Amino acid sequence: MPSLTVEELLARVSVLPPEQARQIVRQIDQCRRLLGTRAGMDAVQQHLKDQGISVIQAMFITTRLLGNDHPNKLRAARKIVESSPARRRSAP
Repeated sequence: MPSLTVEELLARVSVLPPEQARQIVRQIDQCRRLLGTRAGMDAVQQHLKDQGISVIQAMFITTRLLGNDHPNKLRAARKIVESSPARRRSAP
């Protein structure tokens, strides 16, 4: 599934500043390419964390990576992000 253009993303989420929409679209494309190298979703989540992407934005990006035919995309994305080794808090 191709990424939304910046204009399409802005039309759907009108409160998003244009530069933030562009950043999210770039991240979706980068993550899709990373998945295309057979890297797993944990590698994608590590990439997002390394790029300083918040948990909420990571969930949004992950929903786009799951595709339209995935049931309960938001729930699945939340589980993927929250259970990712990149997002787990290390023990003190």
